Amino acid sequence: MLTRCFTRFLVVTLMPAAACFFFVPQLEAQEKRIEQSKPAEIPDGATREPMLGNDGSTVYRDGNTLWIDLDQDSIQAGRATIPRLCAPIRSLRWHGESDTELKFVPEIDHWVFSWKQSPKASRLIEVVFDGDPVLPEHCPSASPAGDGSVMMFAHQASTFGEKLRFEPQWYKNTVGYWTVATDYATWELTIDTPGAYSVAVLQGCGEGQGGSDAVMTLTQGDTKAAELVFQINETGHFQNFRWNDLGNIVIENVGKYTLRVGAKRIAKGALGDIRMIHLVKQADRPKG
Repeated sequence: MLTRCFTRFLVVTLMPAAACFFFVPQLEAQEKRIEQSKPAEIPDGATREPMLGNDGSTVYRDGNTLWIDLDQDSIQAGRATIPRLCAPIRSLRWHGESDTELKFVPEIDHWVFSWKQSPKASRLIEVVFDGDPVLPEHCPSASPAGDGSVMMFAHQASTFGEKLRFEPQWYKNTVGYWTVATDYATWELTIDTPGAYSVAVLQGCGEGQGGSDAVMTLTQGDTKAAELVFQINETGHFQNFRWNDLGNIVIENVGKYTLRVGAKRIAKGALGDIRMIHLVKQADRPKG
């Protein structure tokens, strides 16, 4: 009886390990098939990005370029998606078919490529970025320059709410679609020099849409370090970006901070678009 129980226990205990040994060759074979099916147009050094692909596409990365390899079902469906990434887009196209239309729409947590007419020969979408195309959880926070100043870019923002999102197109490269007053954006940053900082926002706002009130809050943990209430300036178009100087703040402690921008009041259809925020370290006052 004891021998039978021990044998049964041994078999049950070894089953998970045996299952692992069984699946490893299968996974290796699958990886090999995917690598062998990589289109010849993709550079040899490009590596597959499993977290960016889905059932209808395989995504490869070569530096700042992504290659989206579509299967026939996706091409016929006229639509493909990848997750939202933390880098502005320099260009996107069908590889080898510059005259075939390719539309792009950034949603809050994913990006959509679509087309009405299937490409004649290509199955590759080529997307070139102006930085590392990484997922939000791998996006580096804003860090200080040598003089202590900190520049925060739209692609580093986390957005919250119904509509607000990062729009990565080269002619936008902004936090936009700010049509809901409760939506807000945050940036993670590090301050390594205490003192006074001037604050400026590179913002755009369409004709007749200016005058909305916004608030910028800087917190360290649960402690509010500074706050500025400001007005969005009309610039003639949401993609006409101009610097809006907001004034000065004093930051007393070094360390990690969160900067939040939200609307207090939207005057017309939208608050505005924000491409960059700059905290510029001011010279200390001479003593004596």
